[in-house]
Amino acid sequence: MVGKMRQTLRKLYETQFRMWAGLAFMLAAMAAIEYDEIIAPEMNRISDAWGSVATDFSRRLASFTL
Repeated sequence: MVGKMRQTLRKLYETQFRMWAGLAFMLAAMAAIEYDEIIAPEMNRISDAWGSVATDFSRRLASFTL
């Protein structure tokens, strides 16, 4: 009786663990897709804009010192 109950609880635990692990994997995959499609391109644009500003500023600074 106790062995059967222990086996049933173990099976329930394994089922719950698989469900939560699958859900965590699905959420991680969705976050990675959202990052690739939305956040990464925007960060690339910000980085490019910052690079342009820094280049422009360095050119202006160099023109003052010469």
